[in-house]
Amino acid sequence: MIAGIYIHFPYCSRRCPYCDFTVTVKSVEHDVYLAGVLAELEARAPDFAGREMVSIYFGGGTPGLWRPDCIGAVIDAIGRRFTVRADAEVTVECNPGEVDSAHLFGLRAAGVNRISLGCQSFDDGWLTTLGRTHDAAASAQAIDAIQRVGFTRFSVDVMHGMQGQSIDAACADVQRALDLGAQHVSTYQLTIEPRTAFGSRARRGETLLVDEDALLAMFTCVRDTLRAGGVPPYEVSSAAAPGHEAVHNRLYWTDAEYLALGVGAHGYRHTAGEQGVRWSNPAGIPGWHAAAIAGTPRDAEHRIVDADERLEDRVMCGLRLDAGIEVDAAIDARFGRAARVLAGRDLMTIDAGRWAATDRGRLMLDRVVLELISLDG
Repeated sequence: MIAGIYIHFPYCSRRCPYCDFTVTVKSVEHDVYLAGVLAELEARAPDFAGREMVSIYFGGGTPGLWRPDCIGAVIDAIGRRFTVRADAEVTVECNPGEVDSAHLFGLRAAGVNRISLGCQSFDDGWLTTLGRTHDAAASAQAIDAIQRVGFTRFSVDVMHGMQGQSIDAACADVQRALDLGAQHVSTYQLTIEPRTAFGSRARRGETLLVDEDALLAMFTCVRDTLRAGGVPPYEVSSAAAPGHEAVHNRLYWTDAEYLALGVGAHGYRHTAGEQGVRWSNPAGIPGWHAAAIAGTPRDAEHRIVDADERLEDRVMCGLRLDAGIEVDAAIDARFGRAARVLAGRDLMTIDAGRWAATDRGRLMLDRVVLELISLDG
């Protein structure tokens, strides 16, 4: 049985105004945080006994700020505790302007084989609006360094949907990523979370997003640009050249298990009787660290996923993939009638035991999924 491991690194040089993740802008405590992650790994590993790890993902926060030897120590410890597939994907998220060739060489030596680079835009004006600390030139320099150091797998994050941004500007950002050599591009619509600086501005009445029609037009244009550039979309917010699809994210979309380590991290594992468990770690570093070091990590949230909810999750997540989901008897019995209704409205396709959203359905995927579940039976 395959699984992945997610390690959350909460430290950032600055909190972006749209960010609702578990982050801190305090000075990085490299070795202290490493000790907590290693202790938690030892304590939680028995729950994942017998799994073959196909992905190790360092997210955040900005794990690119963590010393490479600390990242290497985590990778080595995982290798001692689990069978790690020889071609396992090992990803570290980095920000432009915060990595250089020496640091990237250190990451490669530590066992990292993939970089996820948070560019967000290649327009200096929009980068300022988004509160980023780098400029477009820094993004280009980082992508160049990543390739010169020898990383053949890397992803570029691009964000769109800000008020005042044109459809052409959103697509130009994606085209720039392709021109710089990106073989994997993650394209995210800006969302306004309540507990963020942008959320506070929205509550004061500011309009921070373009309207829905413009968002749909951006979504279509972005996907067309990627497809034309030889990096076709394979998921709602992800596109890749053949062979460059993200292994780790596919785990989330296909009901696979993932062990979570670090402050605020979320994990998932299967249990008996087609059930599962979802849990999250405490969001405060001191409490998480103390429990991890003591060998008794505690869950901020611990929730049983019953067989029915797990089936819903399989459908909701699987339909994010352009290829859709393989339909077994349980899925067909639960959702088949609704799927046929949606197919009749050109929102889904039903073909040889596989369901997928149509191009039209993908434009309104949240609504399609909600209707699929509410019309079950």
